[in-house]
Amino acid sequence: MSSERQIARNKARAVTQQEQQDVHLLQNFDGFSKFSEDDLKRIVQASHRTSTSGPWPLIREQTVSDACYILLSGEAAVYVGNDKIATVKSGEVIGESALKRGKLRGATVTTTGRAEVLHIDRNDLDRLLDDVPALRQLIDDTVARRTPGANEG
Repeated sequence: MSSERQIARNKARAVTQQEQQDVHLLQNFDGFSKFSEDDLKRIVQASHRTSTSGPWPLIREQTVSDACYILLSGEAAVYVGNDKIATVKSGEVIGESALKRGKLRGATVTTTGRAEVLHIDRNDLDRLLDDVPALRQLIDDTVARRTPGANEG
């Protein structure tokens, strides 16, 4: 076997192992504990995994909403202007509210240190919401909890 083919095979194996680890991580979070393994695989495979070694802005206030995030590890701080208004813990979805409502971002969200994040682009999220009803419900519940008046009108 050529060395190029071996390298490609090893890389594919590493990706599969990382995806399996991410599925396992998601299964351990309350919000995702009732998802089927196939649904979690769909989410992980549609996502881009990112690691931060320190504080890193995921979302900037008053910018166009183009993605949402699932925090696999670490924490993130939520700021409106210079005021810290909340802390997001591992296992939570971030940035879903502006995507769902089609508005500009209402806050800046920055990891507070080391973090592992799944980044889901708008188009991938739209597809996932059609394919994974449990994700749609989780996001609807999250938006309702975080956004006053989200269920009105």
